Amino acid sequence: MTQFPGANRKLPALMAANPVNYAKIGRLSTAEALSAALHIMGFKSQARELLSPFRWGDTFFDLNEELLSRYARVSSEESIVKVELDYGLEEASWSC
Repeated sequence: MTQFPGANRKLPALMAANPVNYAKIGRLSTAEALSAALHIMGFKSQARELLSPFRWGDTFFDLNEELLSRYARVSSEESIVKVELDYGLEEASWSC
């Protein structure tokens, strides 16, 4: 595996809306992952625009609306873990 310089990061636990992995934690399509990252970083309109070509695009935001909002407000990895614990996602997020 190639190592990249800098901090290693991964997306926090979210549910997939794509038809292949619907409602599975951490099984996002590339478009869902990019959209989630944009949303968490504050680029909400661009996140929605990215998923607009997909019939299930709005479903992704419906499934993850509260999680995305909470993730966008946290400022540390510890806070992300707390959000995941609040939703019972602690085991799911590590198995991705």
